[in-house]
Amino acid sequence: MQVNIQELLGSADLTDPVYPGKKLVKKYAVPGAYKSHCVVFDWRKGDTLHIEVKAGQSGKDLDPKELKQYPVSFQAPTYLDIAVDGNNDNEEDEDEDEEGAKGKSGGGGKKPKKKKALDSEVSLSAFGKVTEGAIPGLGEIEKFVVMGKELAKEAYEVAFNNLKEQLSQTKIMAMDLMKGVGDVIKRATPGGGLEAKGNETLSYKYDIEKNGPMFGAMGPS
Repeated sequence: MQVNIQELLGSADLTDPVYPGKKLVKKYAVPGAYKSHCVVFDWRKGDTLHIEVKAGQSGKDLDPKELKQYPVSFQAPTYLDIAVDGNNDNEEDEDEDEEGAKGKSGGGGKKPKKKKALDSEVSLSAFGKVTEGAIPGLGEIEKFVVMGKELAKEAYEVAFNNLKEQLSQTKIMAMDLMKGVGDVIKRATPGGGLEAKGNETLSYKYDIEKNGPMFGAMGPS
């Protein structure tokens, strides 16, 4: 699912801009012990924007003894990884170099591959693009995890909209990120005589002649 990165960042009402090569922590101060938390926007890997909800306000992983004092919803990881468009130029160049080397007559050898850019070089390149005003605006959701459970792709849109809404509020409610997610995940009634749980949205018809052989039953002769 393709998403608008700048729209997501805008919903968080950040005091400083977030761009490739930068990490920013937005703090959510909540009255009461072990309730304050934060959201980390980590764009230090130019091809991935990592957004994570964390207990505490440092943006760092807490010691397990301290973490267990927080609500259960903050103890399991909640994060979103967005693959940013337009950051695969180096890989394409390498492929072109290899194809060009194969096409040359004589030795048939390959050109040496370009050395992989160091993290510092990537950051400098990203900073250069930012100063030119070329901040990526679109990306593809790569992974979405809420309270330790990875969401199905069908649920990305609903959860993403929930996240935008949560970022604009005074605190993050991890449970609210799942609001409406169950409505888009289709559950089929079980076949083979198994009892339904009551939360199914699709009716599954079990054909013993067609499906039986898969489970060791004798098929039609």
